[in-house]
Amino acid sequence: MNENDLKRIMAGIRGAFAAHEAAAAIHVEPLARLIQDDPDKAISQIVATYNNALDDAYHSEEDGKTRAFIEATAGGPAETVPWALYNSIGAVYPFLDRERRNKALGELLKILDLRNYAEVNGSTSIGHTTGIREPLLLSDISIVRELYWPGLHDQEYLWKKHTLFSEFQNENMLANGMFRQDKVRSDFLVAYALLRSDFCSFGEGYAKVAEPDFLDRTLQGIVALRFARVKEEKEIIDGTERLKQLLPSSLYDRIEPLRQKADWVNYSLFN
Repeated sequence: MNENDLKRIMAGIRGAFAAHEAAAAIHVEPLARLIQDDPDKAISQIVATYNNALDDAYHSEEDGKTRAFIEATAGGPAETVPWALYNSIGAVYPFLDRERRNKALGELLKILDLRNYAEVNGSTSIGHTTGIREPLLLSDISIVRELYWPGLHDQEYLWKKHTLFSEFQNENMLANGMFRQDKVRSDFLVAYALLRSDFCSFGEGYAKVAEPDFLDRTLQGIVALRFARVKEEKEIIDGTERLKQLLPSSLYDRIEPLRQKADWVNYSLFN
């Protein structure tokens, strides 16, 4: 391969990412604005927005290759458009009532269910659910489709290289207690991992500085994942004890109220 070949390849890669970013901006940003003003209309446009954005991103008049051909060859779409779409929904998801959340979730499943679960959860690619930031959205998706849960190891390099939480905080967090978006792909996954004693020792440190509303939604998501499919009293007791083993002691008193509140999706509606 000569230098000119390398330049052409690199130009093609940059062009592909640019096309996805443009498609996300053109199609997803209007949806993000609409869902704040007219959530019902926006929810009905989720699948169309996803498809229109990817059609634009992969359209090539020069070589005649179709989106279907490119996605099949690459193992699915690049993450730029899907993550932008999911996170535009995630940004307003906590403010929707349960009926609208269920409708939005149903539309997202129309997208995710067309992919292989290993592609969705990132086992064989970068993944779809690996880039979802909102705890309530990602936990609901994972409750109704357990195989779509991406796990907590995807960005473990962020905390494994640090011995002190303050080092992690300085590199990856903002002054308001949220994560830097240029560092963290999924706020929920990283927050959940930081809080777990079997992943690192940063739980209490993170709980003290985390943005309060986001920390509350993170705990809601954690509790939902633990109890949404639990029915027996022994399972509830065991699940509570397990969370107390994993989470910082300062958060213990929040577990039971969130379990009693049970503000999570009814998975049986999506079987």
